[in-house]
Amino acid sequence: MQKPLAVVVGLLLLASSALAGAGSGGTTLDETMVWDGITRYYEVFLPDNLPANPPMLLMLHGTHYAVPPKTPITKDWGWQPIATQYGFILVQPASTYDPQSGQWNWNAYYMDNAFPQPPPDDSGFLRQLITNLTTQYNVNQNQIYVTGFSSGAQMAHRVGVEISDLVAAISPVSGTIVGQQSPPPIQLPGQPLAPISVQEWHGTDDGGIPPCNHGRTKYSGVSFYLATVDESFDYWWQQDGCTQLQNDQPLCLDDKPNPNSTGNIATGCTNNTEVQFIWEEGVGHEWLPQNAPDIWLFFAANPKQL
Repeated sequence: MQKPLAVVVGLLLLASSALAGAGSGGTTLDETMVWDGITRYYEVFLPDNLPANPPMLLMLHGTHYAVPPKTPITKDWGWQPIATQYGFILVQPASTYDPQSGQWNWNAYYMDNAFPQPPPDDSGFLRQLITNLTTQYNVNQNQIYVTGFSSGAQMAHRVGVEISDLVAAISPVSGTIVGQQSPPPIQLPGQPLAPISVQEWHGTDDGGIPPCNHGRTKYSGVSFYLATVDESFDYWWQQDGCTQLQNDQPLCLDDKPNPNSTGNIATGCTNNTEVQFIWEEGVGHEWLPQNAPDIWLFFAANPKQL
């Protein structure tokens, strides 16, 4: 199936040697901050060619197993060469570590019970991190973007609702908007703080975050029912007040990815926002670095309209 992108994407060759701070034409900083009494970790990559008011992209990692002090902030998602080419700041924050399960997970909707109580305030942490870095690096306030994979994608959805006053666009990859312990119907979030552009990706063969059947996933041993990709896509285009859909095909059919759908695009949205969904044909629960340029070009085409 072909990807329904609204931008013309050039081909980028991603070098396998593009590791943090090595051959990427920039500086990598591993930093910490204390939020809500918890030490939080994040990595900042600053390309040498940054403009005076650079854009900023946050990459939220998926579920990660590690033993402190090792954190997920140094994982290579393929973003550094793209940040160098286009001149934006790359930020890779870490979620919180659960010593019982050995997992690093984000507190997305509605996953409080997957964490030691009280659960972490990841939304507050990311808001403060964005605010701090925007001031520190004179970031263009119209060009702040967030993407993420798996539980990081689910957290990116939450960012889109709760930090959309600061963030111009999100791109969740392999993560639907809600996980909840109670069986469906799914309880969707309330209204976002501001209109926001969304580009969501999901593999048709994803067994980690099933896209179509309210299947379950586990975080730290706690089981959650998942929203479908139709529920995610419909939530965003309706909240953005979009008036036109590219097609009338549902994304799911009989609890499976619709073979007649490559995805959908919603336009005519408030504040010139746009909502896209892209099926990744034959892809399981994985992040494909070759899709990162497409994500960036979507972000660059959708700055915040203040």
